[in-house]
Amino acid sequence: MDTLILTLQLFTSLPIKKTVEVSDERLIRGVALWPAAGIVIGLFQALVFCLADGIFPLQIAAVLALMAELWMTRGFHLDGLCDTADAVFSSRSRERMLEIMKDSHIGTFGVVAAVMDLALKYLLVTASEVPVYMLLAAPVAGKMVQGICMYRVNYPREKGLGKSYIGRVPAGITVISVAFGALWAGGCLISADFTFPEAVVIPVLCGGLAWLFRKHMVKVIGGMTGDTLGAASEITEIFFMLLMVALEGVG
Repeated sequence: MDTLILTLQLFTSLPIKKTVEVSDERLIRGVALWPAAGIVIGLFQALVFCLADGIFPLQIAAVLALMAELWMTRGFHLDGLCDTADAVFSSRSRERMLEIMKDSHIGTFGVVAAVMDLALKYLLVTASEVPVYMLLAAPVAGKMVQGICMYRVNYPREKGLGKSYIGRVPAGITVISVAFGALWAGGCLISADFTFPEAVVIPVLCGGLAWLFRKHMVKVIGGMTGDTLGAASEITEIFFMLLMVALEGVG
């Protein structure tokens, strides 16, 4: 229970009063439950969407759902996407990229990344035939792939919170985390009338994209950081939503 509380404290804005001691061991164990935070985020934004959709047009309901996600996550992964975009597109030096990621300010490329992220999510939610299931599943897919991104990979800084768990998560915990997220995401897809093969293929493709992203970041900065994990989460969410809309069109 303490591990779940720590996970929700890390990734959500839930008013959890109990303070849990943060330790390397607990952070590592907690990776298995990271998709649970995605479930909470998905349930919250889906609820906001359903309530808003009964009162406002679809477009306004979609905006409110995305705002709900930002509130629930405190923009945690979006910030990682912005920092990663600033670093990767602003500099070619590995050391400079890592320095840019630590900067609390957001540069031009970070702003562009944030605008594109939110705009794409809005377009995909409003284009989907099953937006509620999309909102339920996408955040979980984003959490699911983080186990893939951090397994047996270097943490390129000498210090930082990520050093406590990136590259140190055992295979068993990684498998549990990925399977947990894939089962929830696949279940949402089946509930939305996707076929069983589609419900399997979409999470697998998301995992493949995350692996390619991880491979690229290892090449450019020598490993993965907390910011790049956040970027992987946001990119995967959008990719998951895009696959849903594309397969809806095929069906």
